[in-house]
Amino acid sequence: MNAIFYHNEEQKIAAEKARPVAAKAQQVAEADVQTSILPVGDFTYAEDYHQKYYLGKFEEIRDFLVEKYPDAKSLADSTVATRLNAFLNTGMKKDWKMFLKELPEYGLPAEMESALKDLAEELIANEG
Repeated sequence: MNAIFYHNEEQKIAAEKARPVAAKAQQVAEADVQTSILPVGDFTYAEDYHQKYYLGKFEEIRDFLVEKYPDAKSLADSTVATRLNAFLNTGMKKDWKMFLKELPEYGLPAEMESALKDLAEELIANEG
C-alpha cells in the first residue's frame, strides 16, 4: 500500500494538492494515482533488527550508532543514523558532495569519518 499520512488539516490539504502535480509528473491520470491520503494513527516502531537496516552492512558504523543510541527508538529517531543509512543505501540520489558537507556534523570517530570521506571522494571522482 502506498500512503501519505497527515497529522493535521494543513498537511492533508498539501497532500491533496500534490496528487495532481505528481500525476502530471508521472504522465498518468490523477484517478490512476493509487496513493491513499490517510490520517496518522498509532505508530509502532519496527523491531530493532529493522531499524536502519542498510547500516547492518557496515558493522563498525552500526556498532558505533547502537552505542550512541542504545535503544531502538533513539536509533530510529536519530538524524545521523537516518542520513548515514540513506547515503550508504542509495547515495541520496548520488549527491556525495552533500554527504561530504554534512559528514563533519555527524560526530563520528575521526577514523570512521576519514574512511567515509575517502569513499565519497572516490565515488565523486568516478562520476566524472
